[in-house]
Amino acid sequence: MTYLLDSDILSSYLDRDRATIDRVDDLMLAGVSISIVTYMETYQVTLQSPDPQASQVRHARALLGIPILPFTVEVAERCAQMRHDLSERGRKVRSRALDLMIAATALENNLVLVTRNHADYRDIPDLHIL
Repeated sequence: MTYLLDSDILSSYLDRDRATIDRVDDLMLAGVSISIVTYMETYQVTLQSPDPQASQVRHARALLGIPILPFTVEVAERCAQMRHDLSERGRKVRSRALDLMIAATALENNLVLVTRNHADYRDIPDLHIL
């Protein structure tokens, strides 16, 4: 695995956005994964669908072969350190809790985060973003 897909990318992929599908398909050659947080955020969307059951089936099929990385103790500790460091620098952390969990997952697993929301992550040291 080389890349961690952020929730915005996976959502566009699940919505069958052609440009996103092409991009993710290219990245799959090198290896992609998602965090359990991204899984949770995109699964929640299925619950809001007019046909939740069909949406959940599409969700599960789209994720076949894409590893879902857990929120481990190591990721939690990295996230806590990141929250502390950002807080010390006067940065917001509470409103970004899920983003910081995703970033910590990428950092702990040495993955490049694929996102459209660069502003959400630009103040996180050592995080590589595509």
